[in-house]
Formats: sequence, C-alpha cells, structure tokens
Amino acid sequence: MKKLLTIILTVLMLVGMVGCKKPEVVNEGPVEITYWHTYTEHHNEYLTGIVDEFNASQNEVKVVLVQQPYQDYDANLLQALRNGVGPDICSRFPTNVADYIDEDLLVDFAPYINDATIGIPNFKENLTGFVYGEITQWGDGAIYMIPNICTSEVFYYNKTLFEELNLEVPKTWEELEEVSRIIYQKTGKPGFGTDSAIDTFQGLLIQNGSGYINAKTKQMDLDYDVALEQLTWLADCIKEGIFRLPGDDYYLSGPFCSGAVASYIGSSAGVGYATMNGGAFEVGCAPIPQAGDVLYSSSWGGGFVCFKSTEAKAKAAYTFLKWFTSTEMTARWAINFGALPAYISGMETEAYQDYINTNIAAEALYASKDFINWLNAIKGSAGVRTAIDKMISEACLNNVDPKTALDDMIAAANAELNQ
Repeated sequence: MKKLLTIILTVLMLVGMVGCKKPEVVNEGPVEITYWHTYTEHHNEYLTGIVDEFNASQNEVKVVLVQQPYQDYDANLLQALRNGVGPDICSRFPTNVADYIDEDLLVDFAPYINDATIGIPNFKENLTGFVYGEITQWGDGAIYMIPNICTSEVFYYNKTLFEELNLEVPKTWEELEEVSRIIYQKTGKPGFGTDSAIDTFQGLLIQNGSGYINAKTKQMDLDYDVALEQLTWLADCIKEGIFRLPGDDYYLSGPFCSGAVASYIGSSAGVGYATMNGGAFEVGCAPIPQAGDVLYSSSWGGGFVCFKSTEAKAKAAYTFLKWFTSTEMTARWAINFGALPAYISGMETEAYQDYINTNIAAEALYASKDFINWLNAIKGSAGVRTAIDKMISEACLNNVDPKTALDDMIAAANAELNQ
C-alpha cells in the first residue's frame, strides 16, 4: 500500500511539472496563398517582380505564383476547384464569376472592404463609373471581385498603308467597310479583322440599340431585326474578303505585323504584339468604330476573386489585393499592361498621365473611357458567349443561312441561361 501511494505521488508530481511547463511558441510563418495566372513573357516577368516586392514588404502573407496555359484555362480551373486543388486567387471575368457564385465558391470581400480598421476608404467613389456597377451587379451588397485595371478594345491600323492610300481612320462601321473594301481592291488582302468576333458582335448589338441578356427573366433580350442585320452584314463582309477572323492564328497581331491584314480590333494590352513588325510600317491606334446612338466599347477588365477555403487565407488574399490595387500599384500595373487603372486616383497619377502620351493604345483607351461599359453576367452567360461564337462561325465561315444561325444561337443561349 505504501509503495502504491509512492508511485501515485510520483506520477502526480510529473503531471504537475508537465502542466506547469511553459508552452513552446511555434512560429507558423506567413499564410501562403496561390495565385494562378496565364501571363507570359514581359507580363509574367513584371508580375513576378510585383509579387516578390509584396512578399519582401511584410511577413504575414506569402503569395505563390502558378503560371497556367491559356488554352482550356476556364475548364481546367473549374475542375481544379471542384477537386479541391484550385488556387486561392486569380483574375476572372464577370461571366465566370456568375458561375462561381452559383456554386458558392467565392469569398465576399464586402466585409473586409467596409471594415473600419482594414477597409478601403472611398472604394466605391474611387472606382471609374462603370466598374462599380459591374462588380456589384449580383446584388445583396456583396463584392466578389476586386478590380485592378480595365482593358478594352482598340483599333490598330497600318498607318503607313492608310497614308499611302489617302485613307482616313474610320470612326463608324460604314466607314470601316468602305476603307476595307478599298484596301482589298488595292492589295488583295483583308482590310480589317477582329480578335474577338464575340465581343465585336455584342458591340454591334448594343451600339445599334439592342438589349442582350435579361437578368430577371434569364432569357436573351435581343432586338431580333438588329441582330440579324448585323450578323448578315458581318458574314457578307467576311465572305467578300474585306474582313477576316483570326482562325488558327488565334490573335490577329501576327497577321497584322506580317501585312496580311491592314487593321484589327484587339486588346489595348496587346500593343506590344501589334507593333512587333521590325519597323516594316508605322502602327496607328484609335478607339473602335461606333454606330447608332449608343456609344459602347467592351469592358475587359474583370477583377480578382478569392475562392473559399479558410478565414486565414481569405484575409491573406484581401491583404495582398488591397496592396496590389492601391493607387501606386494599380497605376504601375496599368502602365505595364497597356490598360486603364480601375481607380480614379491611379488614373490621375503623374506617372499614368505621362504614360498616355507615350503609348498609342493607352491614348486610344483613355479616349474611350467614358463609353466602356458592361453586359449582364448571370449563370450561363459564359455559355451564351460560346453560342455566339458558334453562330458567327456557322454564318461567316460555314455558309449557314444567318437567320438559321441566329435562331440556333438564341435557342442554345436560352438553354444555357435556364439550366
């Protein structure tokens, strides 16, 4: 019995010693978040430098860049998210965001942005006019996207050739058709092309007074006569040879630089590729042509999203994005990317204002800033774009009657919107 009591007392003393021992402080290090992107060449190099700068500026968050191939990126990203192996943040378009919201994949940034301590003062007031409406279109006060820059369409043209043929830079689609026909007659080559036939067709609809998607009814809201007229016109110009689509080139900067097409609509961010012709000719840039009473150019800005995982990662993502979208950083990224800062304060910086005077695409984009606008993005709107793409291919390249192609597009689009 005495021996048993001794053992018990010894055990209790050991337990007491352990209980009184000061716990070790474990340094877990910064919260790590992954950032997927598809940038290449100088854009990738500059982004890497920006992320390195952020990581070196503090020790609470570490951003890890993961470059992904552009081809099939949307499908691969969604599949990775569903499998639980996707990124923490990436930049996406509203059409993608609508699908992510439907699957409850996104973090709502509003509580962070509006927080009295870590929030972003004057967030709404500092955003350019159309941007705030685009990122809050889903209602309920939620903010699923934090924008950084805005890109849009600009019109690149062979300035040397235009001057040789005494051609004016077209301001309307009718003028573009006339100019392109002259170029085709003189050179045997198309006068115009577009990187994104989808956005060009959407723009033709809006500029001519048509609606697009009705977010309430989840149906296409087209002016049928306008849609048929514009599709027929586009198909006729392509069949005549005065217009062209990218085809296997994917982007028209290559054919443009080689002289295979005299002008094209592409992203302002692609100015570095549009001017890569070895000095063969001078490149000009202007706002895209307009028609009707509605001035419109597509918003290609998008914004950063954060996918749900843990509160720590969500806060870490917000910390990085708040830094990356600050006045100085948004101006720097816009200058590197050939874009507009999404924030008025960034646009008004001396650095950005100086940049406008040295970059033809930025100058054209800045001239378009008051009529860059957005379209409704709801679940299925990404599928609507796919249906439009197929319609254009059928009518312009496969000799399908434009009315049949349009009817098929509307049916397919409505099916996507009502899944």
